[in-house]
Amino acid sequence: MKLPSFGLALSGGTAKSVTHVGVVKALVEAGIPISYVAGTSGGSIVGTMYASGMPISTMEAVATNMSWRKLVSIRLTRLGFISSQRIEDFVVETIGNLHFEDLAVPCAVVATNLVTGETKVFRSGPVARAVRASCSIPQIYLPVELDGEYFVDGGLSQYLPVETAQEMGAEFVLASHLAPVDPSYRRPQNILQLVVQVTGLMARKNFPISEAKADYVVHPNVDAYSSFDFDHAAEMIEIGYDATRRVINDLKEKWERSGGLGQRIVRKLAGE
Repeated sequence: MKLPSFGLALSGGTAKSVTHVGVVKALVEAGIPISYVAGTSGGSIVGTMYASGMPISTMEAVATNMSWRKLVSIRLTRLGFISSQRIEDFVVETIGNLHFEDLAVPCAVVATNLVTGETKVFRSGPVARAVRASCSIPQIYLPVELDGEYFVDGGLSQYLPVETAQEMGAEFVLASHLAPVDPSYRRPQNILQLVVQVTGLMARKNFPISEAKADYVVHPNVDAYSSFDFDHAAEMIEIGYDATRRVINDLKEKWERSGGLGQRIVRKLAGE
């Protein structure tokens, strides 16, 4: 029996997005062939690294050496105070100046049209510019202009890009979900935390719809870490890896049983 094509949807998560590296590592070790990857915001960085053909060991090395210094540059304007140019530069330095057509695995990057609020899915053209748009949190990063339109963080319209993976052709979609396992209110300590919390509230309005459409959901618990914490990247990667390894047999069983018939077998798992 021909197994259904396997798609991977990687949520946003700011610095916590390094957790996705552990999820991908567990899937690769289990021999699950990832046919499609869709990523939003920080998930788009991990997704494009994998789709470029980068070895898992290199992905881990890149993730554990990331820092905000590599991703931001101060530029005070009326629309924001941090330029996202360094995100684009970082992607080029990491995987090369690739176009989506050059990637080893079909990949999509999700951003949001700043004017219409609609989801924008990038599947052609320069990868780095699309990732930059997807990661541009409003009020922190400047919007990214492409073809006369402005784009910001994909989490505002599709935090968990399950629908995008399905539209690409994936018959079975695993969603790696990094929203808080315990979404209780936490008082912001500074303007950056405030903006991330507001963005998270907007994402919370759209990700339940996406989550319900996934065939399987792995939800690593990284609540103990800050959205700006790259110092504990190795720990978060390990949490993602452990959460996925613990369910890998069940995941493979669901994938094999689905038979490409479009059955939606949702399993929410908080990797505690």
